[in-house]
Amino acid sequence: MAERSDSVETLKTINVPTLIVVGDEDTLSPVADAEVMRQNIADSQMRVVPRAGHFAVWERHEEMGKLLRQFLDSLQLG
Repeated sequence: MAERSDSVETLKTINVPTLIVVGDEDTLSPVADAEVMRQNIADSQMRVVPRAGHFAVWERHEEMGKLLRQFLDSLQLG
């Protein structure tokens, strides 16, 4: 993400609740990149999945399900 200066400006245009999930062992999109996303998306939450790489949804599917449920439950719908 650091290589693409246009990415940050694009992130700032996101105006919906956003869940950012990153594996703590992800080398393709490391935690530092996810933190940049969190800092630049106004209504965002970031969760770091332990013992997961870039494919956290497959590697830690139960943990991912819990995180997604918590995020969806936190939204004020209506």
